[in-house]
Order: sequence, then C-alpha cells, then structure tokens
Amino acid sequence: MRITHEIGQWIGLTDDNGIERLRYDYASAPKPFIHPLRLPDGTVITEHEPPDHTWHRGLWFAFKFVNGINYWEERDEIFGRQETMRTPQCSALPNDSFRITSATNWRDQGQDRVRDYREWRYQIDQSGTSMLECYTKLEALEDITLDRTPFTTWGGYGGLFVRLRNDLQDAKLVFDDGTVTTRCTGERYKWGGIEGTTPDDKDCAVVFLPSPQNTRYPEPFYGAAKTDYNFFGPAPLFNGPIILKAGETLTYQVRVLIVPRRINPDEINTFLTVPPSDGG
Repeated sequence: MRITHEIGQWIGLTDDNGIERLRYDYASAPKPFIHPLRLPDGTVITEHEPPDHTWHRGLWFAFKFVNGINYWEERDEIFGRQETMRTPQCSALPNDSFRITSATNWRDQGQDRVRDYREWRYQIDQSGTSMLECYTKLEALEDITLDRTPFTTWGGYGGLFVRLRNDLQDAKLVFDDGTVTTRCTGERYKWGGIEGTTPDDKDCAVVFLPSPQNTRYPEPFYGAAKTDYNFFGPAPLFNGPIILKAGETLTYQVRVLIVPRRINPDEINTFLTVPPSDGG
C-alpha cells in the first residue's frame, strides 16, 4: 500500500491496485472524518454531507454534548469543534498495516474542554475485508459531562458512527445473536453491522466490534437502514452520560470491518479473536 499525505488537509491509503481505500480528512470540517471508504474494486460506500444531516461525513467519532454544548450537530449558533493540534502522522507497520495518529482539542467558545489522542490502524485481509481499528483516549481538561439526547422516538446516539450511501438497496442491520432488522434503538450486542447492495449490484457492509475493554461493553447500538438513510454505530451513552473529573481519562476502542459482501456471522466472529491494539 501507499501513503499519500496532503499536509494540513488529509491522509489517503492506496492499495497495490491503485485504489484509495480510505481518506482521513482532518481539516475541511469541524471534526475529523474518514471518507470515502471504498471496496476493493473502488466502489465508494460512504455518504458525505447529505442534505438531511450535513454533519454526517463518512465515518466519524463524537459525543453529542460536552457540558451541554453540542459537538455533534453543526447548526446551533454555538457548537463544539475537534481542532487538530498538530499534523497527524501516518506510518507503515508489519504485515502491510498502517497507523495514523492524531491529537485534537474539543473546543467551544475559545475554551478547550477535552484533549483527544487518537490512533487508527488499517489492514486489508486476504478475503478483501479491511479492518480499521479506532483507539481514542479522551483527557478531561476540566470537570466534564459527556451526554446525549435521551431517547424518545429518536436520540441516544453518539460515539463512532457511519453514514453509508443513500442509494443502498435492501439495507439491513445484522447482530451477533442473529437479529436482522432495519432499526436499532439501544439494544446491546457484542457486534453489529449495516449492509446493503449498491445500484450496480455491489454488496457491502460495515461492522462495528467494540472492545470488551470498553466500560459499557456489551454496548448499546443505534441506527436505521432504510431508503435514503443508512446511519449506524455503537452508542455507549445511550442509557446515561459519562462524567469525568478534570485530569481523568476515558479510553475507547472499536474495531471496524469494511466488508465487500453481505454479513456472514461466522466470518465476523473470527475477527473477535484478533488481539486488540494497544493504542501505542
């Protein structure tokens, strides 16, 4: 694979066939994101700034409220940003894998609330599935409450989420216990994924495997798979906020699989046995 770094803008990882499999954009929006995610043949599977939710950009990590300030949506007069502190670094690791490291400050009204040390590790499996590990350590720079909108008919979301392209057909949510549905509102699972078929008959899926080391494992999941709206991810705050005192840290890790076919639970379960990253 080849690393391309447009300094101050983005980092791309391109495979041996010349396909840019992912791009980490750390400068063009109020928070970093990964878009596009591509299948081995180059098919883009993520959506970027759809009209219904312009703050949905591929794959991203954020909690909705930090001390009451909205860090998720970007439509309020005052909203939070994740500002990159220094140029992210990308390096090759053994077994044709790659690591991107970055540090951001979660900031609003000129005040830094949280420091975020994040690492992404990326590797392509022989089956064509790519594995993306997200490891983040949040350090509270003051007493903070990480919170969400309590669920009524919507709400409860926040964490690592994906927005897949709007035109997927026969989209579904699939979970480790065999559940297949089109909507999930806080049920707990070891892993969960969203799958569908593009208009040109390319099957695809994105599967989230939260680490057993996370404080709320097995985690609630939230999302929907339906016409024009394919939004999904683990939602650790679904049942309540996380409170950190100044100087305390919260570590959080999720393995993400980008699969060029429909979800096969037996295949996904093999990735449960892969040792987690140490976040180093």
